[in-house]
Amino acid sequence: MALFEEQPIQPHGSKTKKETTSFQEAPFFLDEKKVKTRKRSFLHPFAALREKRAKAKKEKPPQIKKLITEIMPIVDYIENGLFQLKGEGFFDIWQIQSKDIFAMNEKEASFHIYNLANSFQSYQEAFKFVSLNLPVSTEQQQQYLEKKLERPQNPLYERFLQQKLKELQFLEWGRTNREYFIFIYGKTELMVKERREDLIRYFQRTNPLLEVSDKKKIELIYKLYNQNAKLGNKQ
Repeated sequence: MALFEEQPIQPHGSKTKKETTSFQEAPFFLDEKKVKTRKRSFLHPFAALREKRAKAKKEKPPQIKKLITEIMPIVDYIENGLFQLKGEGFFDIWQIQSKDIFAMNEKEASFHIYNLANSFQSYQEAFKFVSLNLPVSTEQQQQYLEKKLERPQNPLYERFLQQKLKELQFLEWGRTNREYFIFIYGKTELMVKERREDLIRYFQRTNPLLEVSDKKKIELIYKLYNQNAKLGNKQ
């Protein structure tokens, strides 16, 4: 008895009926419907340029805002010293009293730096910290000297006063001070006032906040939106 079923050995090169039929039925060329081909043309880049130009003509150019009131988010300056924003919201401007840490010893400088960092970390509401170079203000000193010059004085003393007045005018024209400001924001006037009191309490130990006059607030806003403009006697 044989262990395996014996099958007739076919000679090399011979094929069965099934194999021959499948070979005959298979197409020699690929079907053009199933294969996606892309026709290349030398005029294709020019056609793309034409399409881009046609789309550019259809698209309208952006409208340029004609008035500064359409660009600025500020609507009005109310009596309480706050600026009203578009939509909703108010903000106030206060100045930080700066200190020269380079004139202090190492312990005093590190004390002021760490306390200032702690004040920023403890206050969680949104605010803006702005530093600007503003001209030196000698308006009060000039007014005092001008009053002195109006009275009859000794000619030598009058010449001395005129020289001092020129020095103050030169300082106001050629020197600037680095000043630091905080912009306090809130949805309502009451919210701005509460946040302002919190900031005054936080910065009281190291850098107390100073109130800014209405004239200076308007000059700051003017400088921020006209950065090439010059304030003071440089205008």
